[in-house]
Parts: sequence; structure tokens; C-alpha cells
Amino acid sequence: MVYSGNPKLIIAPANNHTDFSIELDCYTDRRYGEYDCSIAVVLKWKKFAKLFRELAHWYNVKFQGTVRPGNKEFARVDFDKIHGGPSRGFFWVANEQDLDAFTARCVDDLEGKVGDWIRRWFTWPSALDVMDADRDLCGAWRNTAYYCLMEQAHGSGPACDWVRGIDAAGWPEWQAAQVEYLQLQVCGGASEQP
Repeated sequence: MVYSGNPKLIIAPANNHTDFSIELDCYTDRRYGEYDCSIAVVLKWKKFAKLFRELAHWYNVKFQGTVRPGNKEFARVDFDKIHGGPSRGFFWVANEQDLDAFTARCVDDLEGKVGDWIRRWFTWPSALDVMDADRDLCGAWRNTAYYCLMEQAHGSGPACDWVRGIDAAGWPEWQAAQVEYLQLQVCGGASEQP
């Protein structure tokens, strides 16, 4: 089910067994009298946003950083990336016929590959499978997002075992700091838990 109560479309199916908030966000950029249009799937998750705020606060204190701890999105992925076809370039909209064609393509995407991808976020195990299949998903905060999802799907023991196995030596400071935070602050005593 897709409904609109604000400028974003929210996907709220009855069979969603996770607590992700899934939105569709339309982006337009005017260039040369036409509009470059795209739609992205936006995944928000309160559990991840809370962990990210705690991580950002820790990082900003320890490293005198400037990570903004706002309400962090879990992931934002364009329909074009999900679709994965090599011929999917910008969709230029110059008139109503182009807009109709763009809308038709988006509906086709939702009934096809994009809709299938979205539905995979409706259970924890299949959401973890999506993360495993896309190494770029969530970008610079992937390890934090993956830990959060793994903990939800399999519990804190396996999630902490996974994060303890990461050697972040030589990584950029922000990525390495996330691993350090998870290993020391989140999983510091997890090995003693039942």
C-alpha cells in the first residue's frame, strides 16, 4: 500500500514484519529547460538512528569530529540503481508526455524489480540478505548499519562476533572509528552474555 500524507510517498504494507519506515522520494533537478527526474527508496529505522546518534556523539568527543547526529537514514537507493540495467540513464522531463512516461516507468519498476527489492525489506532475514548482496549499501556507515541489522536478525552474540572479526587497521578514520565503537562500546562485554 502506498499513501501520501506529505510530499513523500510512504509504503506501509500489512505484511511488513520489520519496523523499517519505507518512503519513496522524488528528486527533480532543472537543467536546460528540462527536469532530470528520479525516485529513491528511503529506508528509515529508529533503532539504527538511535545507535548512529550515540556513535556520532562518541566520535565527536573522542576525535573532536563534526559528525551530525541527526535522524540518520538507514539507506537511500535510486530506482535506477535497484533496476541495475545499463541503459538506465537520466530521465529528462520536458513536457506532460515525458512526465506520463516517467510515471509509467516508475509504476513498472514498482511492479517489477524495484518492488521485489522493497519487499525483501519486509523480513529481517531477507533484509540481511539484501545487505549481503550489496557491498555499497548504506555507504560510509555500512558497518554500523550491518551490525544493527545482524543483531536484529540473529541476536547480539553473532552480531558482536561478526564485528570483533573486523580488522579496521588502515581504514579511513570515520570507518575505523565505527568499528572501534562497535567493538569496544557496544560489544565490550557481549562475550560474557548468554
